[in-house]
Amino acid sequence: MSFINTIFKILEEQNILKTTKTKPIVDAIKNRKKIDFYYSGPRKGRDSVKSGKRESAELVAIGLSKRGNLIVRAYVDTPSVSKKGFEKTNWRTFMVSRMSDVKISDEKFDQKRPDYEEGADMSMSVTYVTSDWTNKPEVKKPRIVKPKPSVPSPTAITKPTPSVEPTTTTPEEPKTTELPQPKSQTKPEKLVTPPIKQNPSVEPTTTTPEEPKTTELPQPKPTEKPVANPEEDEENKNLKESIKNIKRLMFL
Repeated sequence: MSFINTIFKILEEQNILKTTKTKPIVDAIKNRKKIDFYYSGPRKGRDSVKSGKRESAELVAIGLSKRGNLIVRAYVDTPSVSKKGFEKTNWRTFMVSRMSDVKISDEKFDQKRPDYEEGADMSMSVTYVTSDWTNKPEVKKPRIVKPKPSVPSPTAITKPTPSVEPTTTTPEEPKTTELPQPKSQTKPEKLVTPPIKQNPSVEPTTTTPEEPKTTELPQPKPTEKPVANPEEDEENKNLKESIKNIKRLMFL
């Protein structure tokens, strides 16, 4: 008979602890993870519990109460809601059926709170699961990521461009077109007159060297003929005669 009762208890335990609601709670108790949940207490009665949110609760056991209800024992603190407050004790029992909006935190608790009962909970008729203190929670070390050495990407080697000094361009001077200059007149060569043989009968006459003739530019012809000057005509005649005499003496 006792063997059959044991089998029924095992089957009952397996059915209770593997539901969608209880399984996350059981995992949180085993791995010592804090949970948040909303608890709705009874509306009437002397033992009414204040409804509200319980934050960062540390669950240490789950089992059946003496009345046969599935309950959990947890350590709670402010800012969790409590009708009695936390001056006397922080330990509370909660009915799993009244727990809702359960959220399992990644934060673990690693110390046993004061008045913690090791092993089976004395307030429970059957204790199914208790916290495992043999395994210490892993403390996650901050991951240090070593910076990878920057490898310079192969880039084409570019030759440095020679610096070109700016050249100042001076404006070119305007070319001056030279006007044609008149050719310099060549001086006429002096005529060398041969020595004149002296004729005893003829007195030597002193000849003055002729002045070099200058080439005169053509002048416009006067429209009116100049009036003849008798004195100039006389001088011209004398000059012509003297020229003839000179020529005659030259060919003697």
